[in-house]
Amino acid sequence: MDYFIRVILIWLLCLLSVMLHELGHALGYRISGGKARWKVTVGSGPKLFSVSRFTFGLIPAGGNFIPADEPETDKGQILMLAGGPLVSLLQAVLYWIIYFCISGGIQPGSSLSEILLPVSSFLFYFNLFQFFFTVIPIRYRVICRGFESDGLQIIHILKQKKAKKAE
Repeated sequence: MDYFIRVILIWLLCLLSVMLHELGHALGYRISGGKARWKVTVGSGPKLFSVSRFTFGLIPAGGNFIPADEPETDKGQILMLAGGPLVSLLQAVLYWIIYFCISGGIQPGSSLSEILLPVSSFLFYFNLFQFFFTVIPIRYRVICRGFESDGLQIIHILKQKKAKKAE
């Protein structure tokens, strides 16, 4: 039973992690002056359900923030793109802190530590991977096929800005 609980908990928290990553983009978008109209796809694969602005997929990997309008400035676009990876990094730090607080404060072998230690450890690595996978400048070939990472999109913006300055 503990194994089943762990799997469901990890699946739900991975979906939450992807959703928070995408909401990081939304936060950057709003800070840069974007309108309140936006949508988010959380996860990939078969659609589970939709609620308001959110569509959830079965597989807790991949996601997409869809703004109503693109930010008008390069700074706004960079802020929007960087928001997701920054939230993923913050989540990784949070799960790392949780792991070490739990490992030092809960009696080893208890059912709570048997669930929370592996879950927080897994989520630390999941969010760290999500951070690096979105910051490294690549074009995705598997999940989100054809899309560019946030890091690659930021590099394109910076190159365009540099080219405009050179003119």
